[in-house]
Amino acid sequence: MRRALAAAALLLAASACSAPEATTAAAPATRADAPPAMGTNGAAVPALSWAPCHGGFQCASASVPLSYREPHGSQVSLAVIKLPATDPAHRMGSLFFNFGGPGSDGVGELTRFGARYPAELRARFDLVSFDPRGIGGSAPIHCPGAEDIHPGGSPLRPEQNAAFWSASAAPGKACAAGTGAELAHLSTANVARDLDLLRQAVGDQELNYYGYSYGTYLGGTYANLFPGRLRAMTLDGTLDLVANSTGKPGQEHEPVDVRADVATAQQQELEQFFAACTAAGPSNCAFAGGDPKAKFAAVFARLSHGPVGGVTTASLLQTIESALYQSGRWKRLGQVLAALVPSSAVAPAPVLDPYTPVHSTGFLAVQCLDSDVPEQLADYLPLAAAEEKRQPYFGLAPVFSMAQCVKWPARDEDRYTGPWNRPRPHPILVLNNRYDPATPLANAQATAAELGDGNLLVVDGFGHTSLDVHSACASAAVARYFIDLTPPADGATCAPDTAPFS
Repeated sequence: MRRALAAAALLLAASACSAPEATTAAAPATRADAPPAMGTNGAAVPALSWAPCHGGFQCASASVPLSYREPHGSQVSLAVIKLPATDPAHRMGSLFFNFGGPGSDGVGELTRFGARYPAELRARFDLVSFDPRGIGGSAPIHCPGAEDIHPGGSPLRPEQNAAFWSASAAPGKACAAGTGAELAHLSTANVARDLDLLRQAVGDQELNYYGYSYGTYLGGTYANLFPGRLRAMTLDGTLDLVANSTGKPGQEHEPVDVRADVATAQQQELEQFFAACTAAGPSNCAFAGGDPKAKFAAVFARLSHGPVGGVTTASLLQTIESALYQSGRWKRLGQVLAALVPSSAVAPAPVLDPYTPVHSTGFLAVQCLDSDVPEQLADYLPLAAAEEKRQPYFGLAPVFSMAQCVKWPARDEDRYTGPWNRPRPHPILVLNNRYDPATPLANAQATAAELGDGNLLVVDGFGHTSLDVHSACASAAVARYFIDLTPPADGATCAPDTAPFS
């Protein structure tokens, strides 16, 4: 979702046609007293010619402007998919989805998840998704050779620092060379403008939308670019809208994941893993027995001196990050940790080779336009020292998680940075797991406040979004909200359907 975790999962397994509507966004007086941002600017509504695809689905393509400043200029083609409503006589409209990323394709994800949604929701709505511009089947970017670029060196070793930043900048250079002008038009704000054209193309007067992880940022952006065109919206696994864009005053020298404080969220969920493992006992969790915090500290100290059986501090943290996304992986995590406990105490050494996340070019092409990042390399080492002191295990990775965005060779002048609280006719449902390692509950709470009309529903589970923490209670609440616009009470809670180690 928020990050590509395929490599981490592998490590865990191995080591274990109508007239255009208004030409600008609806613009009632806003609580932030800011002028309206550019909407679709008179762009033509695409005509969708649906054809059967993927067994039970229908597919189409939609032509939208490359730049909404030139709505009748160069166009890009978007891949669109829908799962038709099962009760056409009582159909209410379309429900659009974005499944996260950025960089994930909506067409493939809807074929994967479409059948999971409650029957009453599938009866009343066509489920619709699309590959965002630059991704999948929607004018994908080209970054020749980027897949062969690997991290070069450590940002914490003076002799390797230059190599690290050079390797971090290489994907952007490849994308600029292979993609050209499109690279500067891939912001989430332009995807939101595309979404409004698609809303019109399917014949809906108002948008119904469900966004996961990064899709919550797309949702928040749409809700403020087109507040008068929104009927219902659920944000699931919610990014802090301010943190993801500019940060609050005083956060100018912090990357987005530091502003969002994902390190604290990961630490809190790891402690929940310790507690659940202890309660499960050695027969269900190999890491049970003794003091789990002390044992983990011993494991980390041991790895700080060098690899053990090919496992490094960086690879272990990547494995843990993957496991925290889904508690079904906790049993295997217990086995991995148990195998690394040293037989005698080891004094910790400084971590000089931290886990530095590497992202897909699809992720970077969007995230690097949406989020301000510190551009001065001198800012990173002091911040790294402070964050490692604050969160010894997880503090370093967020500092360098957007290193590949530093000096990114494109800017989108039409990105959206607020305000986030434009008046809307109906409340937005904000859904979050209590322990989410990528989109912390504190982020969801912040976004509900930033929106001004967010109703927060908390699932008492562990993992990233309800896709990884299913809750029949939450699913029923979401379905009820989309059908009759009745959100659960702000602050309501739901239980997950399964528990760790069960």
